[in-house]
Amino acid sequence: MAAVKPGLGAYAYQVAIVGAGFLADAYDLFVIDLVISILHRLQPGGLAVGSKSLVASATLVGAMIGQLVFGVLGDWIGRRGTFLATCFLIIGGAVLSGCVVWTSDASPFGLVQQLALCRFFLGVGVGGEYPLAATIAAEGAPEGSRGRFIAAVFSMQGWGMLLSCLVVLLMLALDTPLEYIWRIALILGAVPSAAVIFIRAKMQETEMYVEAHGGVPTGLKAHARGAWIHIKSYWRPLIGTTMTWLLLDVTFYGTGSFKHRVASSLKFGELRGNPRDEVWDEAMFATLCSCLAIPGYLLSVAFVDVLGRYAIQFWGFVAMALNFFVVAFLVGSALAPGARWTMLVCFGCTFLFSNFGPNTTTFMLPAEVYPTMVRATCHGLSAAAGKLGAVIGTVAFSPCEEAFGIRVVLAGCGFVCLVGALFTAGFTSDAVADLRELDRLTPA
Repeated sequence: MAAVKPGLGAYAYQVAIVGAGFLADAYDLFVIDLVISILHRLQPGGLAVGSKSLVASATLVGAMIGQLVFGVLGDWIGRRGTFLATCFLIIGGAVLSGCVVWTSDASPFGLVQQLALCRFFLGVGVGGEYPLAATIAAEGAPEGSRGRFIAAVFSMQGWGMLLSCLVVLLMLALDTPLEYIWRIALILGAVPSAAVIFIRAKMQETEMYVEAHGGVPTGLKAHARGAWIHIKSYWRPLIGTTMTWLLLDVTFYGTGSFKHRVASSLKFGELRGNPRDEVWDEAMFATLCSCLAIPGYLLSVAFVDVLGRYAIQFWGFVAMALNFFVVAFLVGSALAPGARWTMLVCFGCTFLFSNFGPNTTTFMLPAEVYPTMVRATCHGLSAAAGKLGAVIGTVAFSPCEEAFGIRVVLAGCGFVCLVGALFTAGFTSDAVADLRELDRLTPA
């Protein structure tokens, strides 16, 4: 990818091409919340807690593997070819997810297992987008506005979250049967990647990658040996980028993947006994959360090069913690309608300050603090740590809520955010490095 060209049109075009995977990423990861809600109502007796966690976490486990594998491959064989491969995985996984079939209860490979397998492969592609998109954005952006460009690419995640809600709401409004809604919603996750696959095929390798490798390919063993030497010398920032991302995603995906349970606990809408109406209420709540989250992405784009990465990440964690504590204090209490809306807004603000905070900066920092030879690898390691946190959050949310109640779960999210602020204070630097200078200072 060449350096970002001047002009709003060219800027938006390149953001869309690099960030399309993130739109698909957020769409696919967050639409599953509403899909699980629909399947729970279609399945006689409802879905078991274990089945819900299996479907919700399958994409995340695949994403962890994709982040690690494509991070290494991006540094070894290049960004261009691997960036194209992630598109095919996302398209295939999304389409197959919508084509799974119902089976008898006695079947060892029922619909839940089929869906989990398809979403695992989808997750591998989604995971590969993280290190590759961040690295390509960082290496193609002007030095003075690099943060803004990376943040703009990452902001596509917010539009994917909103799109997942609007698709379900539109089909409900059109009186589409629930059986069709969840299938169509899953298949549409392939559209963003399909829209850019031919354009990505024409992309050139980044200049920094070509310069770092000198045009000479190396064997995997030689590459791994050199990468390990580089990674060992960056152990301190690696602790910072992995642990802050892990802690963030425990809360971000734990609450995000089960927004319908949070909505029920916060008494959003009334239980009307009609499955379509209940799904509508849950989709409306998810839309509210998305609308509160999107300004956070836009604020990061506007201010990340002004306020700095450290300040946005540290105070974002603190603001998230405060909002979680407020919601935990209010939930379950007898509240007037106005106070109930205050509680809902505070919950939405956890997403606002996540995005105008650590959700953006944890994606950005690993692309800026490591040299070109290991940039995608270290970003993949950091992102995989985040997805490990996401798996912990999604797998633990339902059992913890059943055992301790939603109030304890939300308060626990607040404490996790405070620990994230501590790791930021101890391991995150506010210095913005010149990437070419970073390469020159790193021994070959």
